[in-house]
Amino acid sequence: MSEQPKGVIERFQRLMRRSLAARLVTIAIVSVIGLVAAGWIAHEQFNRQLLRLLIDPEISTVADNLIGNAAPGPEGELTLRDLPYDPRYVQPLSGRYFQIASIGARGNVEVRIISPSLFDVAIALDPKTLRDLVAPDAPATRTFLDIPGPDEEPLRVVAQVVEIPNLQGRYLFLVGVAPKAILAPAANLVGVAFAVFVAFCTLMVAAVTVLQVRIGLEPLSALRRDIADVRRGQSEQLSGEYPAELQPVAQELNSLLAHNREVVERARRHVGNLAHALKTPIAVLKNAAAENKANDGVLRQSVEEMEGFVERQLRRARVAARAEAHAGAQAQTIGYRTPVLHNLEDLVFMMEQKYDHQKAIDISIEAENDVTFRGEREDLLEMAANLIDNACKYGKSQVVVRLLPPFESDGMMEIVVEDDGPGLSDEELARAMARGARLDEAAPGQGLGLSILKETVDLYAGELLFERGQLGGLKARLRLPATD
Repeated sequence: MSEQPKGVIERFQRLMRRSLAARLVTIAIVSVIGLVAAGWIAHEQFNRQLLRLLIDPEISTVADNLIGNAAPGPEGELTLRDLPYDPRYVQPLSGRYFQIASIGARGNVEVRIISPSLFDVAIALDPKTLRDLVAPDAPATRTFLDIPGPDEEPLRVVAQVVEIPNLQGRYLFLVGVAPKAILAPAANLVGVAFAVFVAFCTLMVAAVTVLQVRIGLEPLSALRRDIADVRRGQSEQLSGEYPAELQPVAQELNSLLAHNREVVERARRHVGNLAHALKTPIAVLKNAAAENKANDGVLRQSVEEMEGFVERQLRRARVAARAEAHAGAQAQTIGYRTPVLHNLEDLVFMMEQKYDHQKAIDISIEAENDVTFRGEREDLLEMAANLIDNACKYGKSQVVVRLLPPFESDGMMEIVVEDDGPGLSDEELARAMARGARLDEAAPGQGLGLSILKETVDLYAGELLFERGQLGGLKARLRLPATD
């Protein structure tokens, strides 16, 4: 039995997550329930106020009249000189009753006088209430009670213990009125008014809910239609006028569309780079094959160059598909959060192993605390490894890697790589950032390393700067978006 309610709750929660209209309808239903509950509470409070305003004064007046008319009889018994002026106290089961009982020394109660309207029954109190009323130390005040009457209908009763002059002992006076006879006309009127009120409120809430679903959610339908037009190629971006709550969503969608176009353009450019880079090795292979002069060294070198370019360009295409070109430093890159310090330590360890047999070089890391890169780990490793590898390659004996936390103004963390090598002049720095340019013609490769690094940095809306370092060599500053 417990599985079914759980399944219903899960389906309801899923419906709430998927449908705004269902949320509005649920809110409307809850509002109607709240109105009904508030009306019911108000109705009960109204009835209580009627009891206090209409019935309590009447039965108090009758009790005063009975106490004033109580006197000793010819044989010293309790008698009433006059009955209450209301004739309904004489009519049997009329809804108006009184009763007088004597209280014995031990607290026992014996009924002495009852109203003719009670016929042959008496007003019964529960034992605990009766003990509290007749206790010797009970306060001499009037007590209002709600008890069952002789006809099992609710009865409003006032009880008071008094001492009658010239009579021994104490006496308990009870006067009761059935509220139904008095409050029925007013209760019927209030009930009708309450029903009309609830029906009116229900209709109003239902009407408002329909308007909210049909009119309030219409901008969402318009946004959906505009997105469908973009998907079908009928428009390039969302250009409709949307409410202030949806305008940021439309702007983000337009940014996403622009980013998608740029990703496609970059992919096309990468394919062009790949095709251009493969022309020369392919031409060499074709000429060698045509002249039948190809040797293993030429073929191997050409194939390795082509393979390297293919892998590099494909890797760049994957980066372009992941990065957010228009994200900015404050934007969230969905799903990618990479701790930086641990990965830099892994890179430094790898570089130490790589250059351990080539030169005596000291690679150190300076960082106050770790930061988190808003991007993918492979991209961070690719960018940082390029800079650290170049620093180790051209540095003489020392390379320093610094990790700086983001500033509050722009949210960009910074990786600084500095070496004690010969460095670069301003002209050489400009050449280093140009596509295909190489400063060391003796080293193998096609010269796309730094330019591709710069493109990767641009894809993450970052910044790559080169300047003269304090160690005398090149100082590279890689600024990338960080998470909060």
